[in-house]
Amino acid sequence: MRRLLFALLCLPFLPMIGQAATTPDNGDLAGVWKGKLGNAEITTCFNFPSTYDNKGNYYYTRHKTSINLNQPEGKQQWVETLDAENPTGRWELGKPQDGNLSGTWHHPSNGKSLPISLILVRPPAGKEEPCSSTAYNLALEDFPALVTSRPMYLNNRKDVSFRSLRIADSITVELTGPGKGVAAINRQLRTELPQNKHDLADYFERRRNFLGTYGVAMDDEVHAEPTFWSARYVTINFYRWAAGMGRNGISMRFRTWDLQSGKEIDVWRWFGSKSEEGSYDMSALPLSLRQSLFKGVTISDDCKTDYMGRGLYHLSLTDTGVKFWEEAYGSGCEQEFSLPYAKIAPFLTQEGKAALLP
Repeated sequence: MRRLLFALLCLPFLPMIGQAATTPDNGDLAGVWKGKLGNAEITTCFNFPSTYDNKGNYYYTRHKTSINLNQPEGKQQWVETLDAENPTGRWELGKPQDGNLSGTWHHPSNGKSLPISLILVRPPAGKEEPCSSTAYNLALEDFPALVTSRPMYLNNRKDVSFRSLRIADSITVELTGPGKGVAAINRQLRTELPQNKHDLADYFERRRNFLGTYGVAMDDEVHAEPTFWSARYVTINFYRWAAGMGRNGISMRFRTWDLQSGKEIDVWRWFGSKSEEGSYDMSALPLSLRQSLFKGVTISDDCKTDYMGRGLYHLSLTDTGVKFWEEAYGSGCEQEFSLPYAKIAPFLTQEGKAALLP
């Protein structure tokens, strides 16, 4: 849903900072405003008028959740949304007078309405979009609370569970289950989360940029969960889809730990290789393994130049064997292989044999 919202916002809008166009009957709203919606205190921003849809944002002082405001081209009212398909209200605003702005909020379906009363607290400064300003964002940039999910189970197993832990757009998991190293693993997993506001500087900057350009506070889409959990090892997938980056913004990291020692393992070392720096689980296929996996595989002429198994492969453990696979980018040339544990011995180092064979 968040991706659909971003796509809809991006298609018609080319920001024209400081352009002199005005919105119908609304005058120049650009700036940061404070006041009330009904009895609730709010802070609102409106970016400079645009040739296309006009953009704004607001949040309640109590909740500090960014809510989108959009005025479609040629329309009088502003539409507020939390996602692309579900408007949560409509704003009907008068013309600003001496730094005061009044209007009415309308419920999208039940006819309820509330008065809006705002005071301009920060006029536009130069070419900076008001929604990206410190005046609007400072209160949003308190260190976020930790968000903890309910306990979840992998493949309906009741002997192990995990829960996700999230701060801003950083996510990790906490494991519950047998194994002397679980506590040590959880301590390492906690380091994935920001510890202070300094750690969130890039996150806050990206959010300001989105608010200034689109009037929307966009977060990366993130997930973290175990994909494999045996008596000896646990593998956790960290997934991120960077906001605004399309398919190229998707990254996946499969990280594996020894449940007894609590140490993280580079599983490629079991095959006589090592992961590329920063990837945790991606490597070129060792020659003998590549030759065996591609034996009998037909490669189309379009793929022979760039593929033939010479790229980087993920390695992930499964209940039945080991999976080797390339990330898909839509070319159709990517390959994926599963090697059963019963056939894996010839490709393992001594360390790998001790780890994976009975």
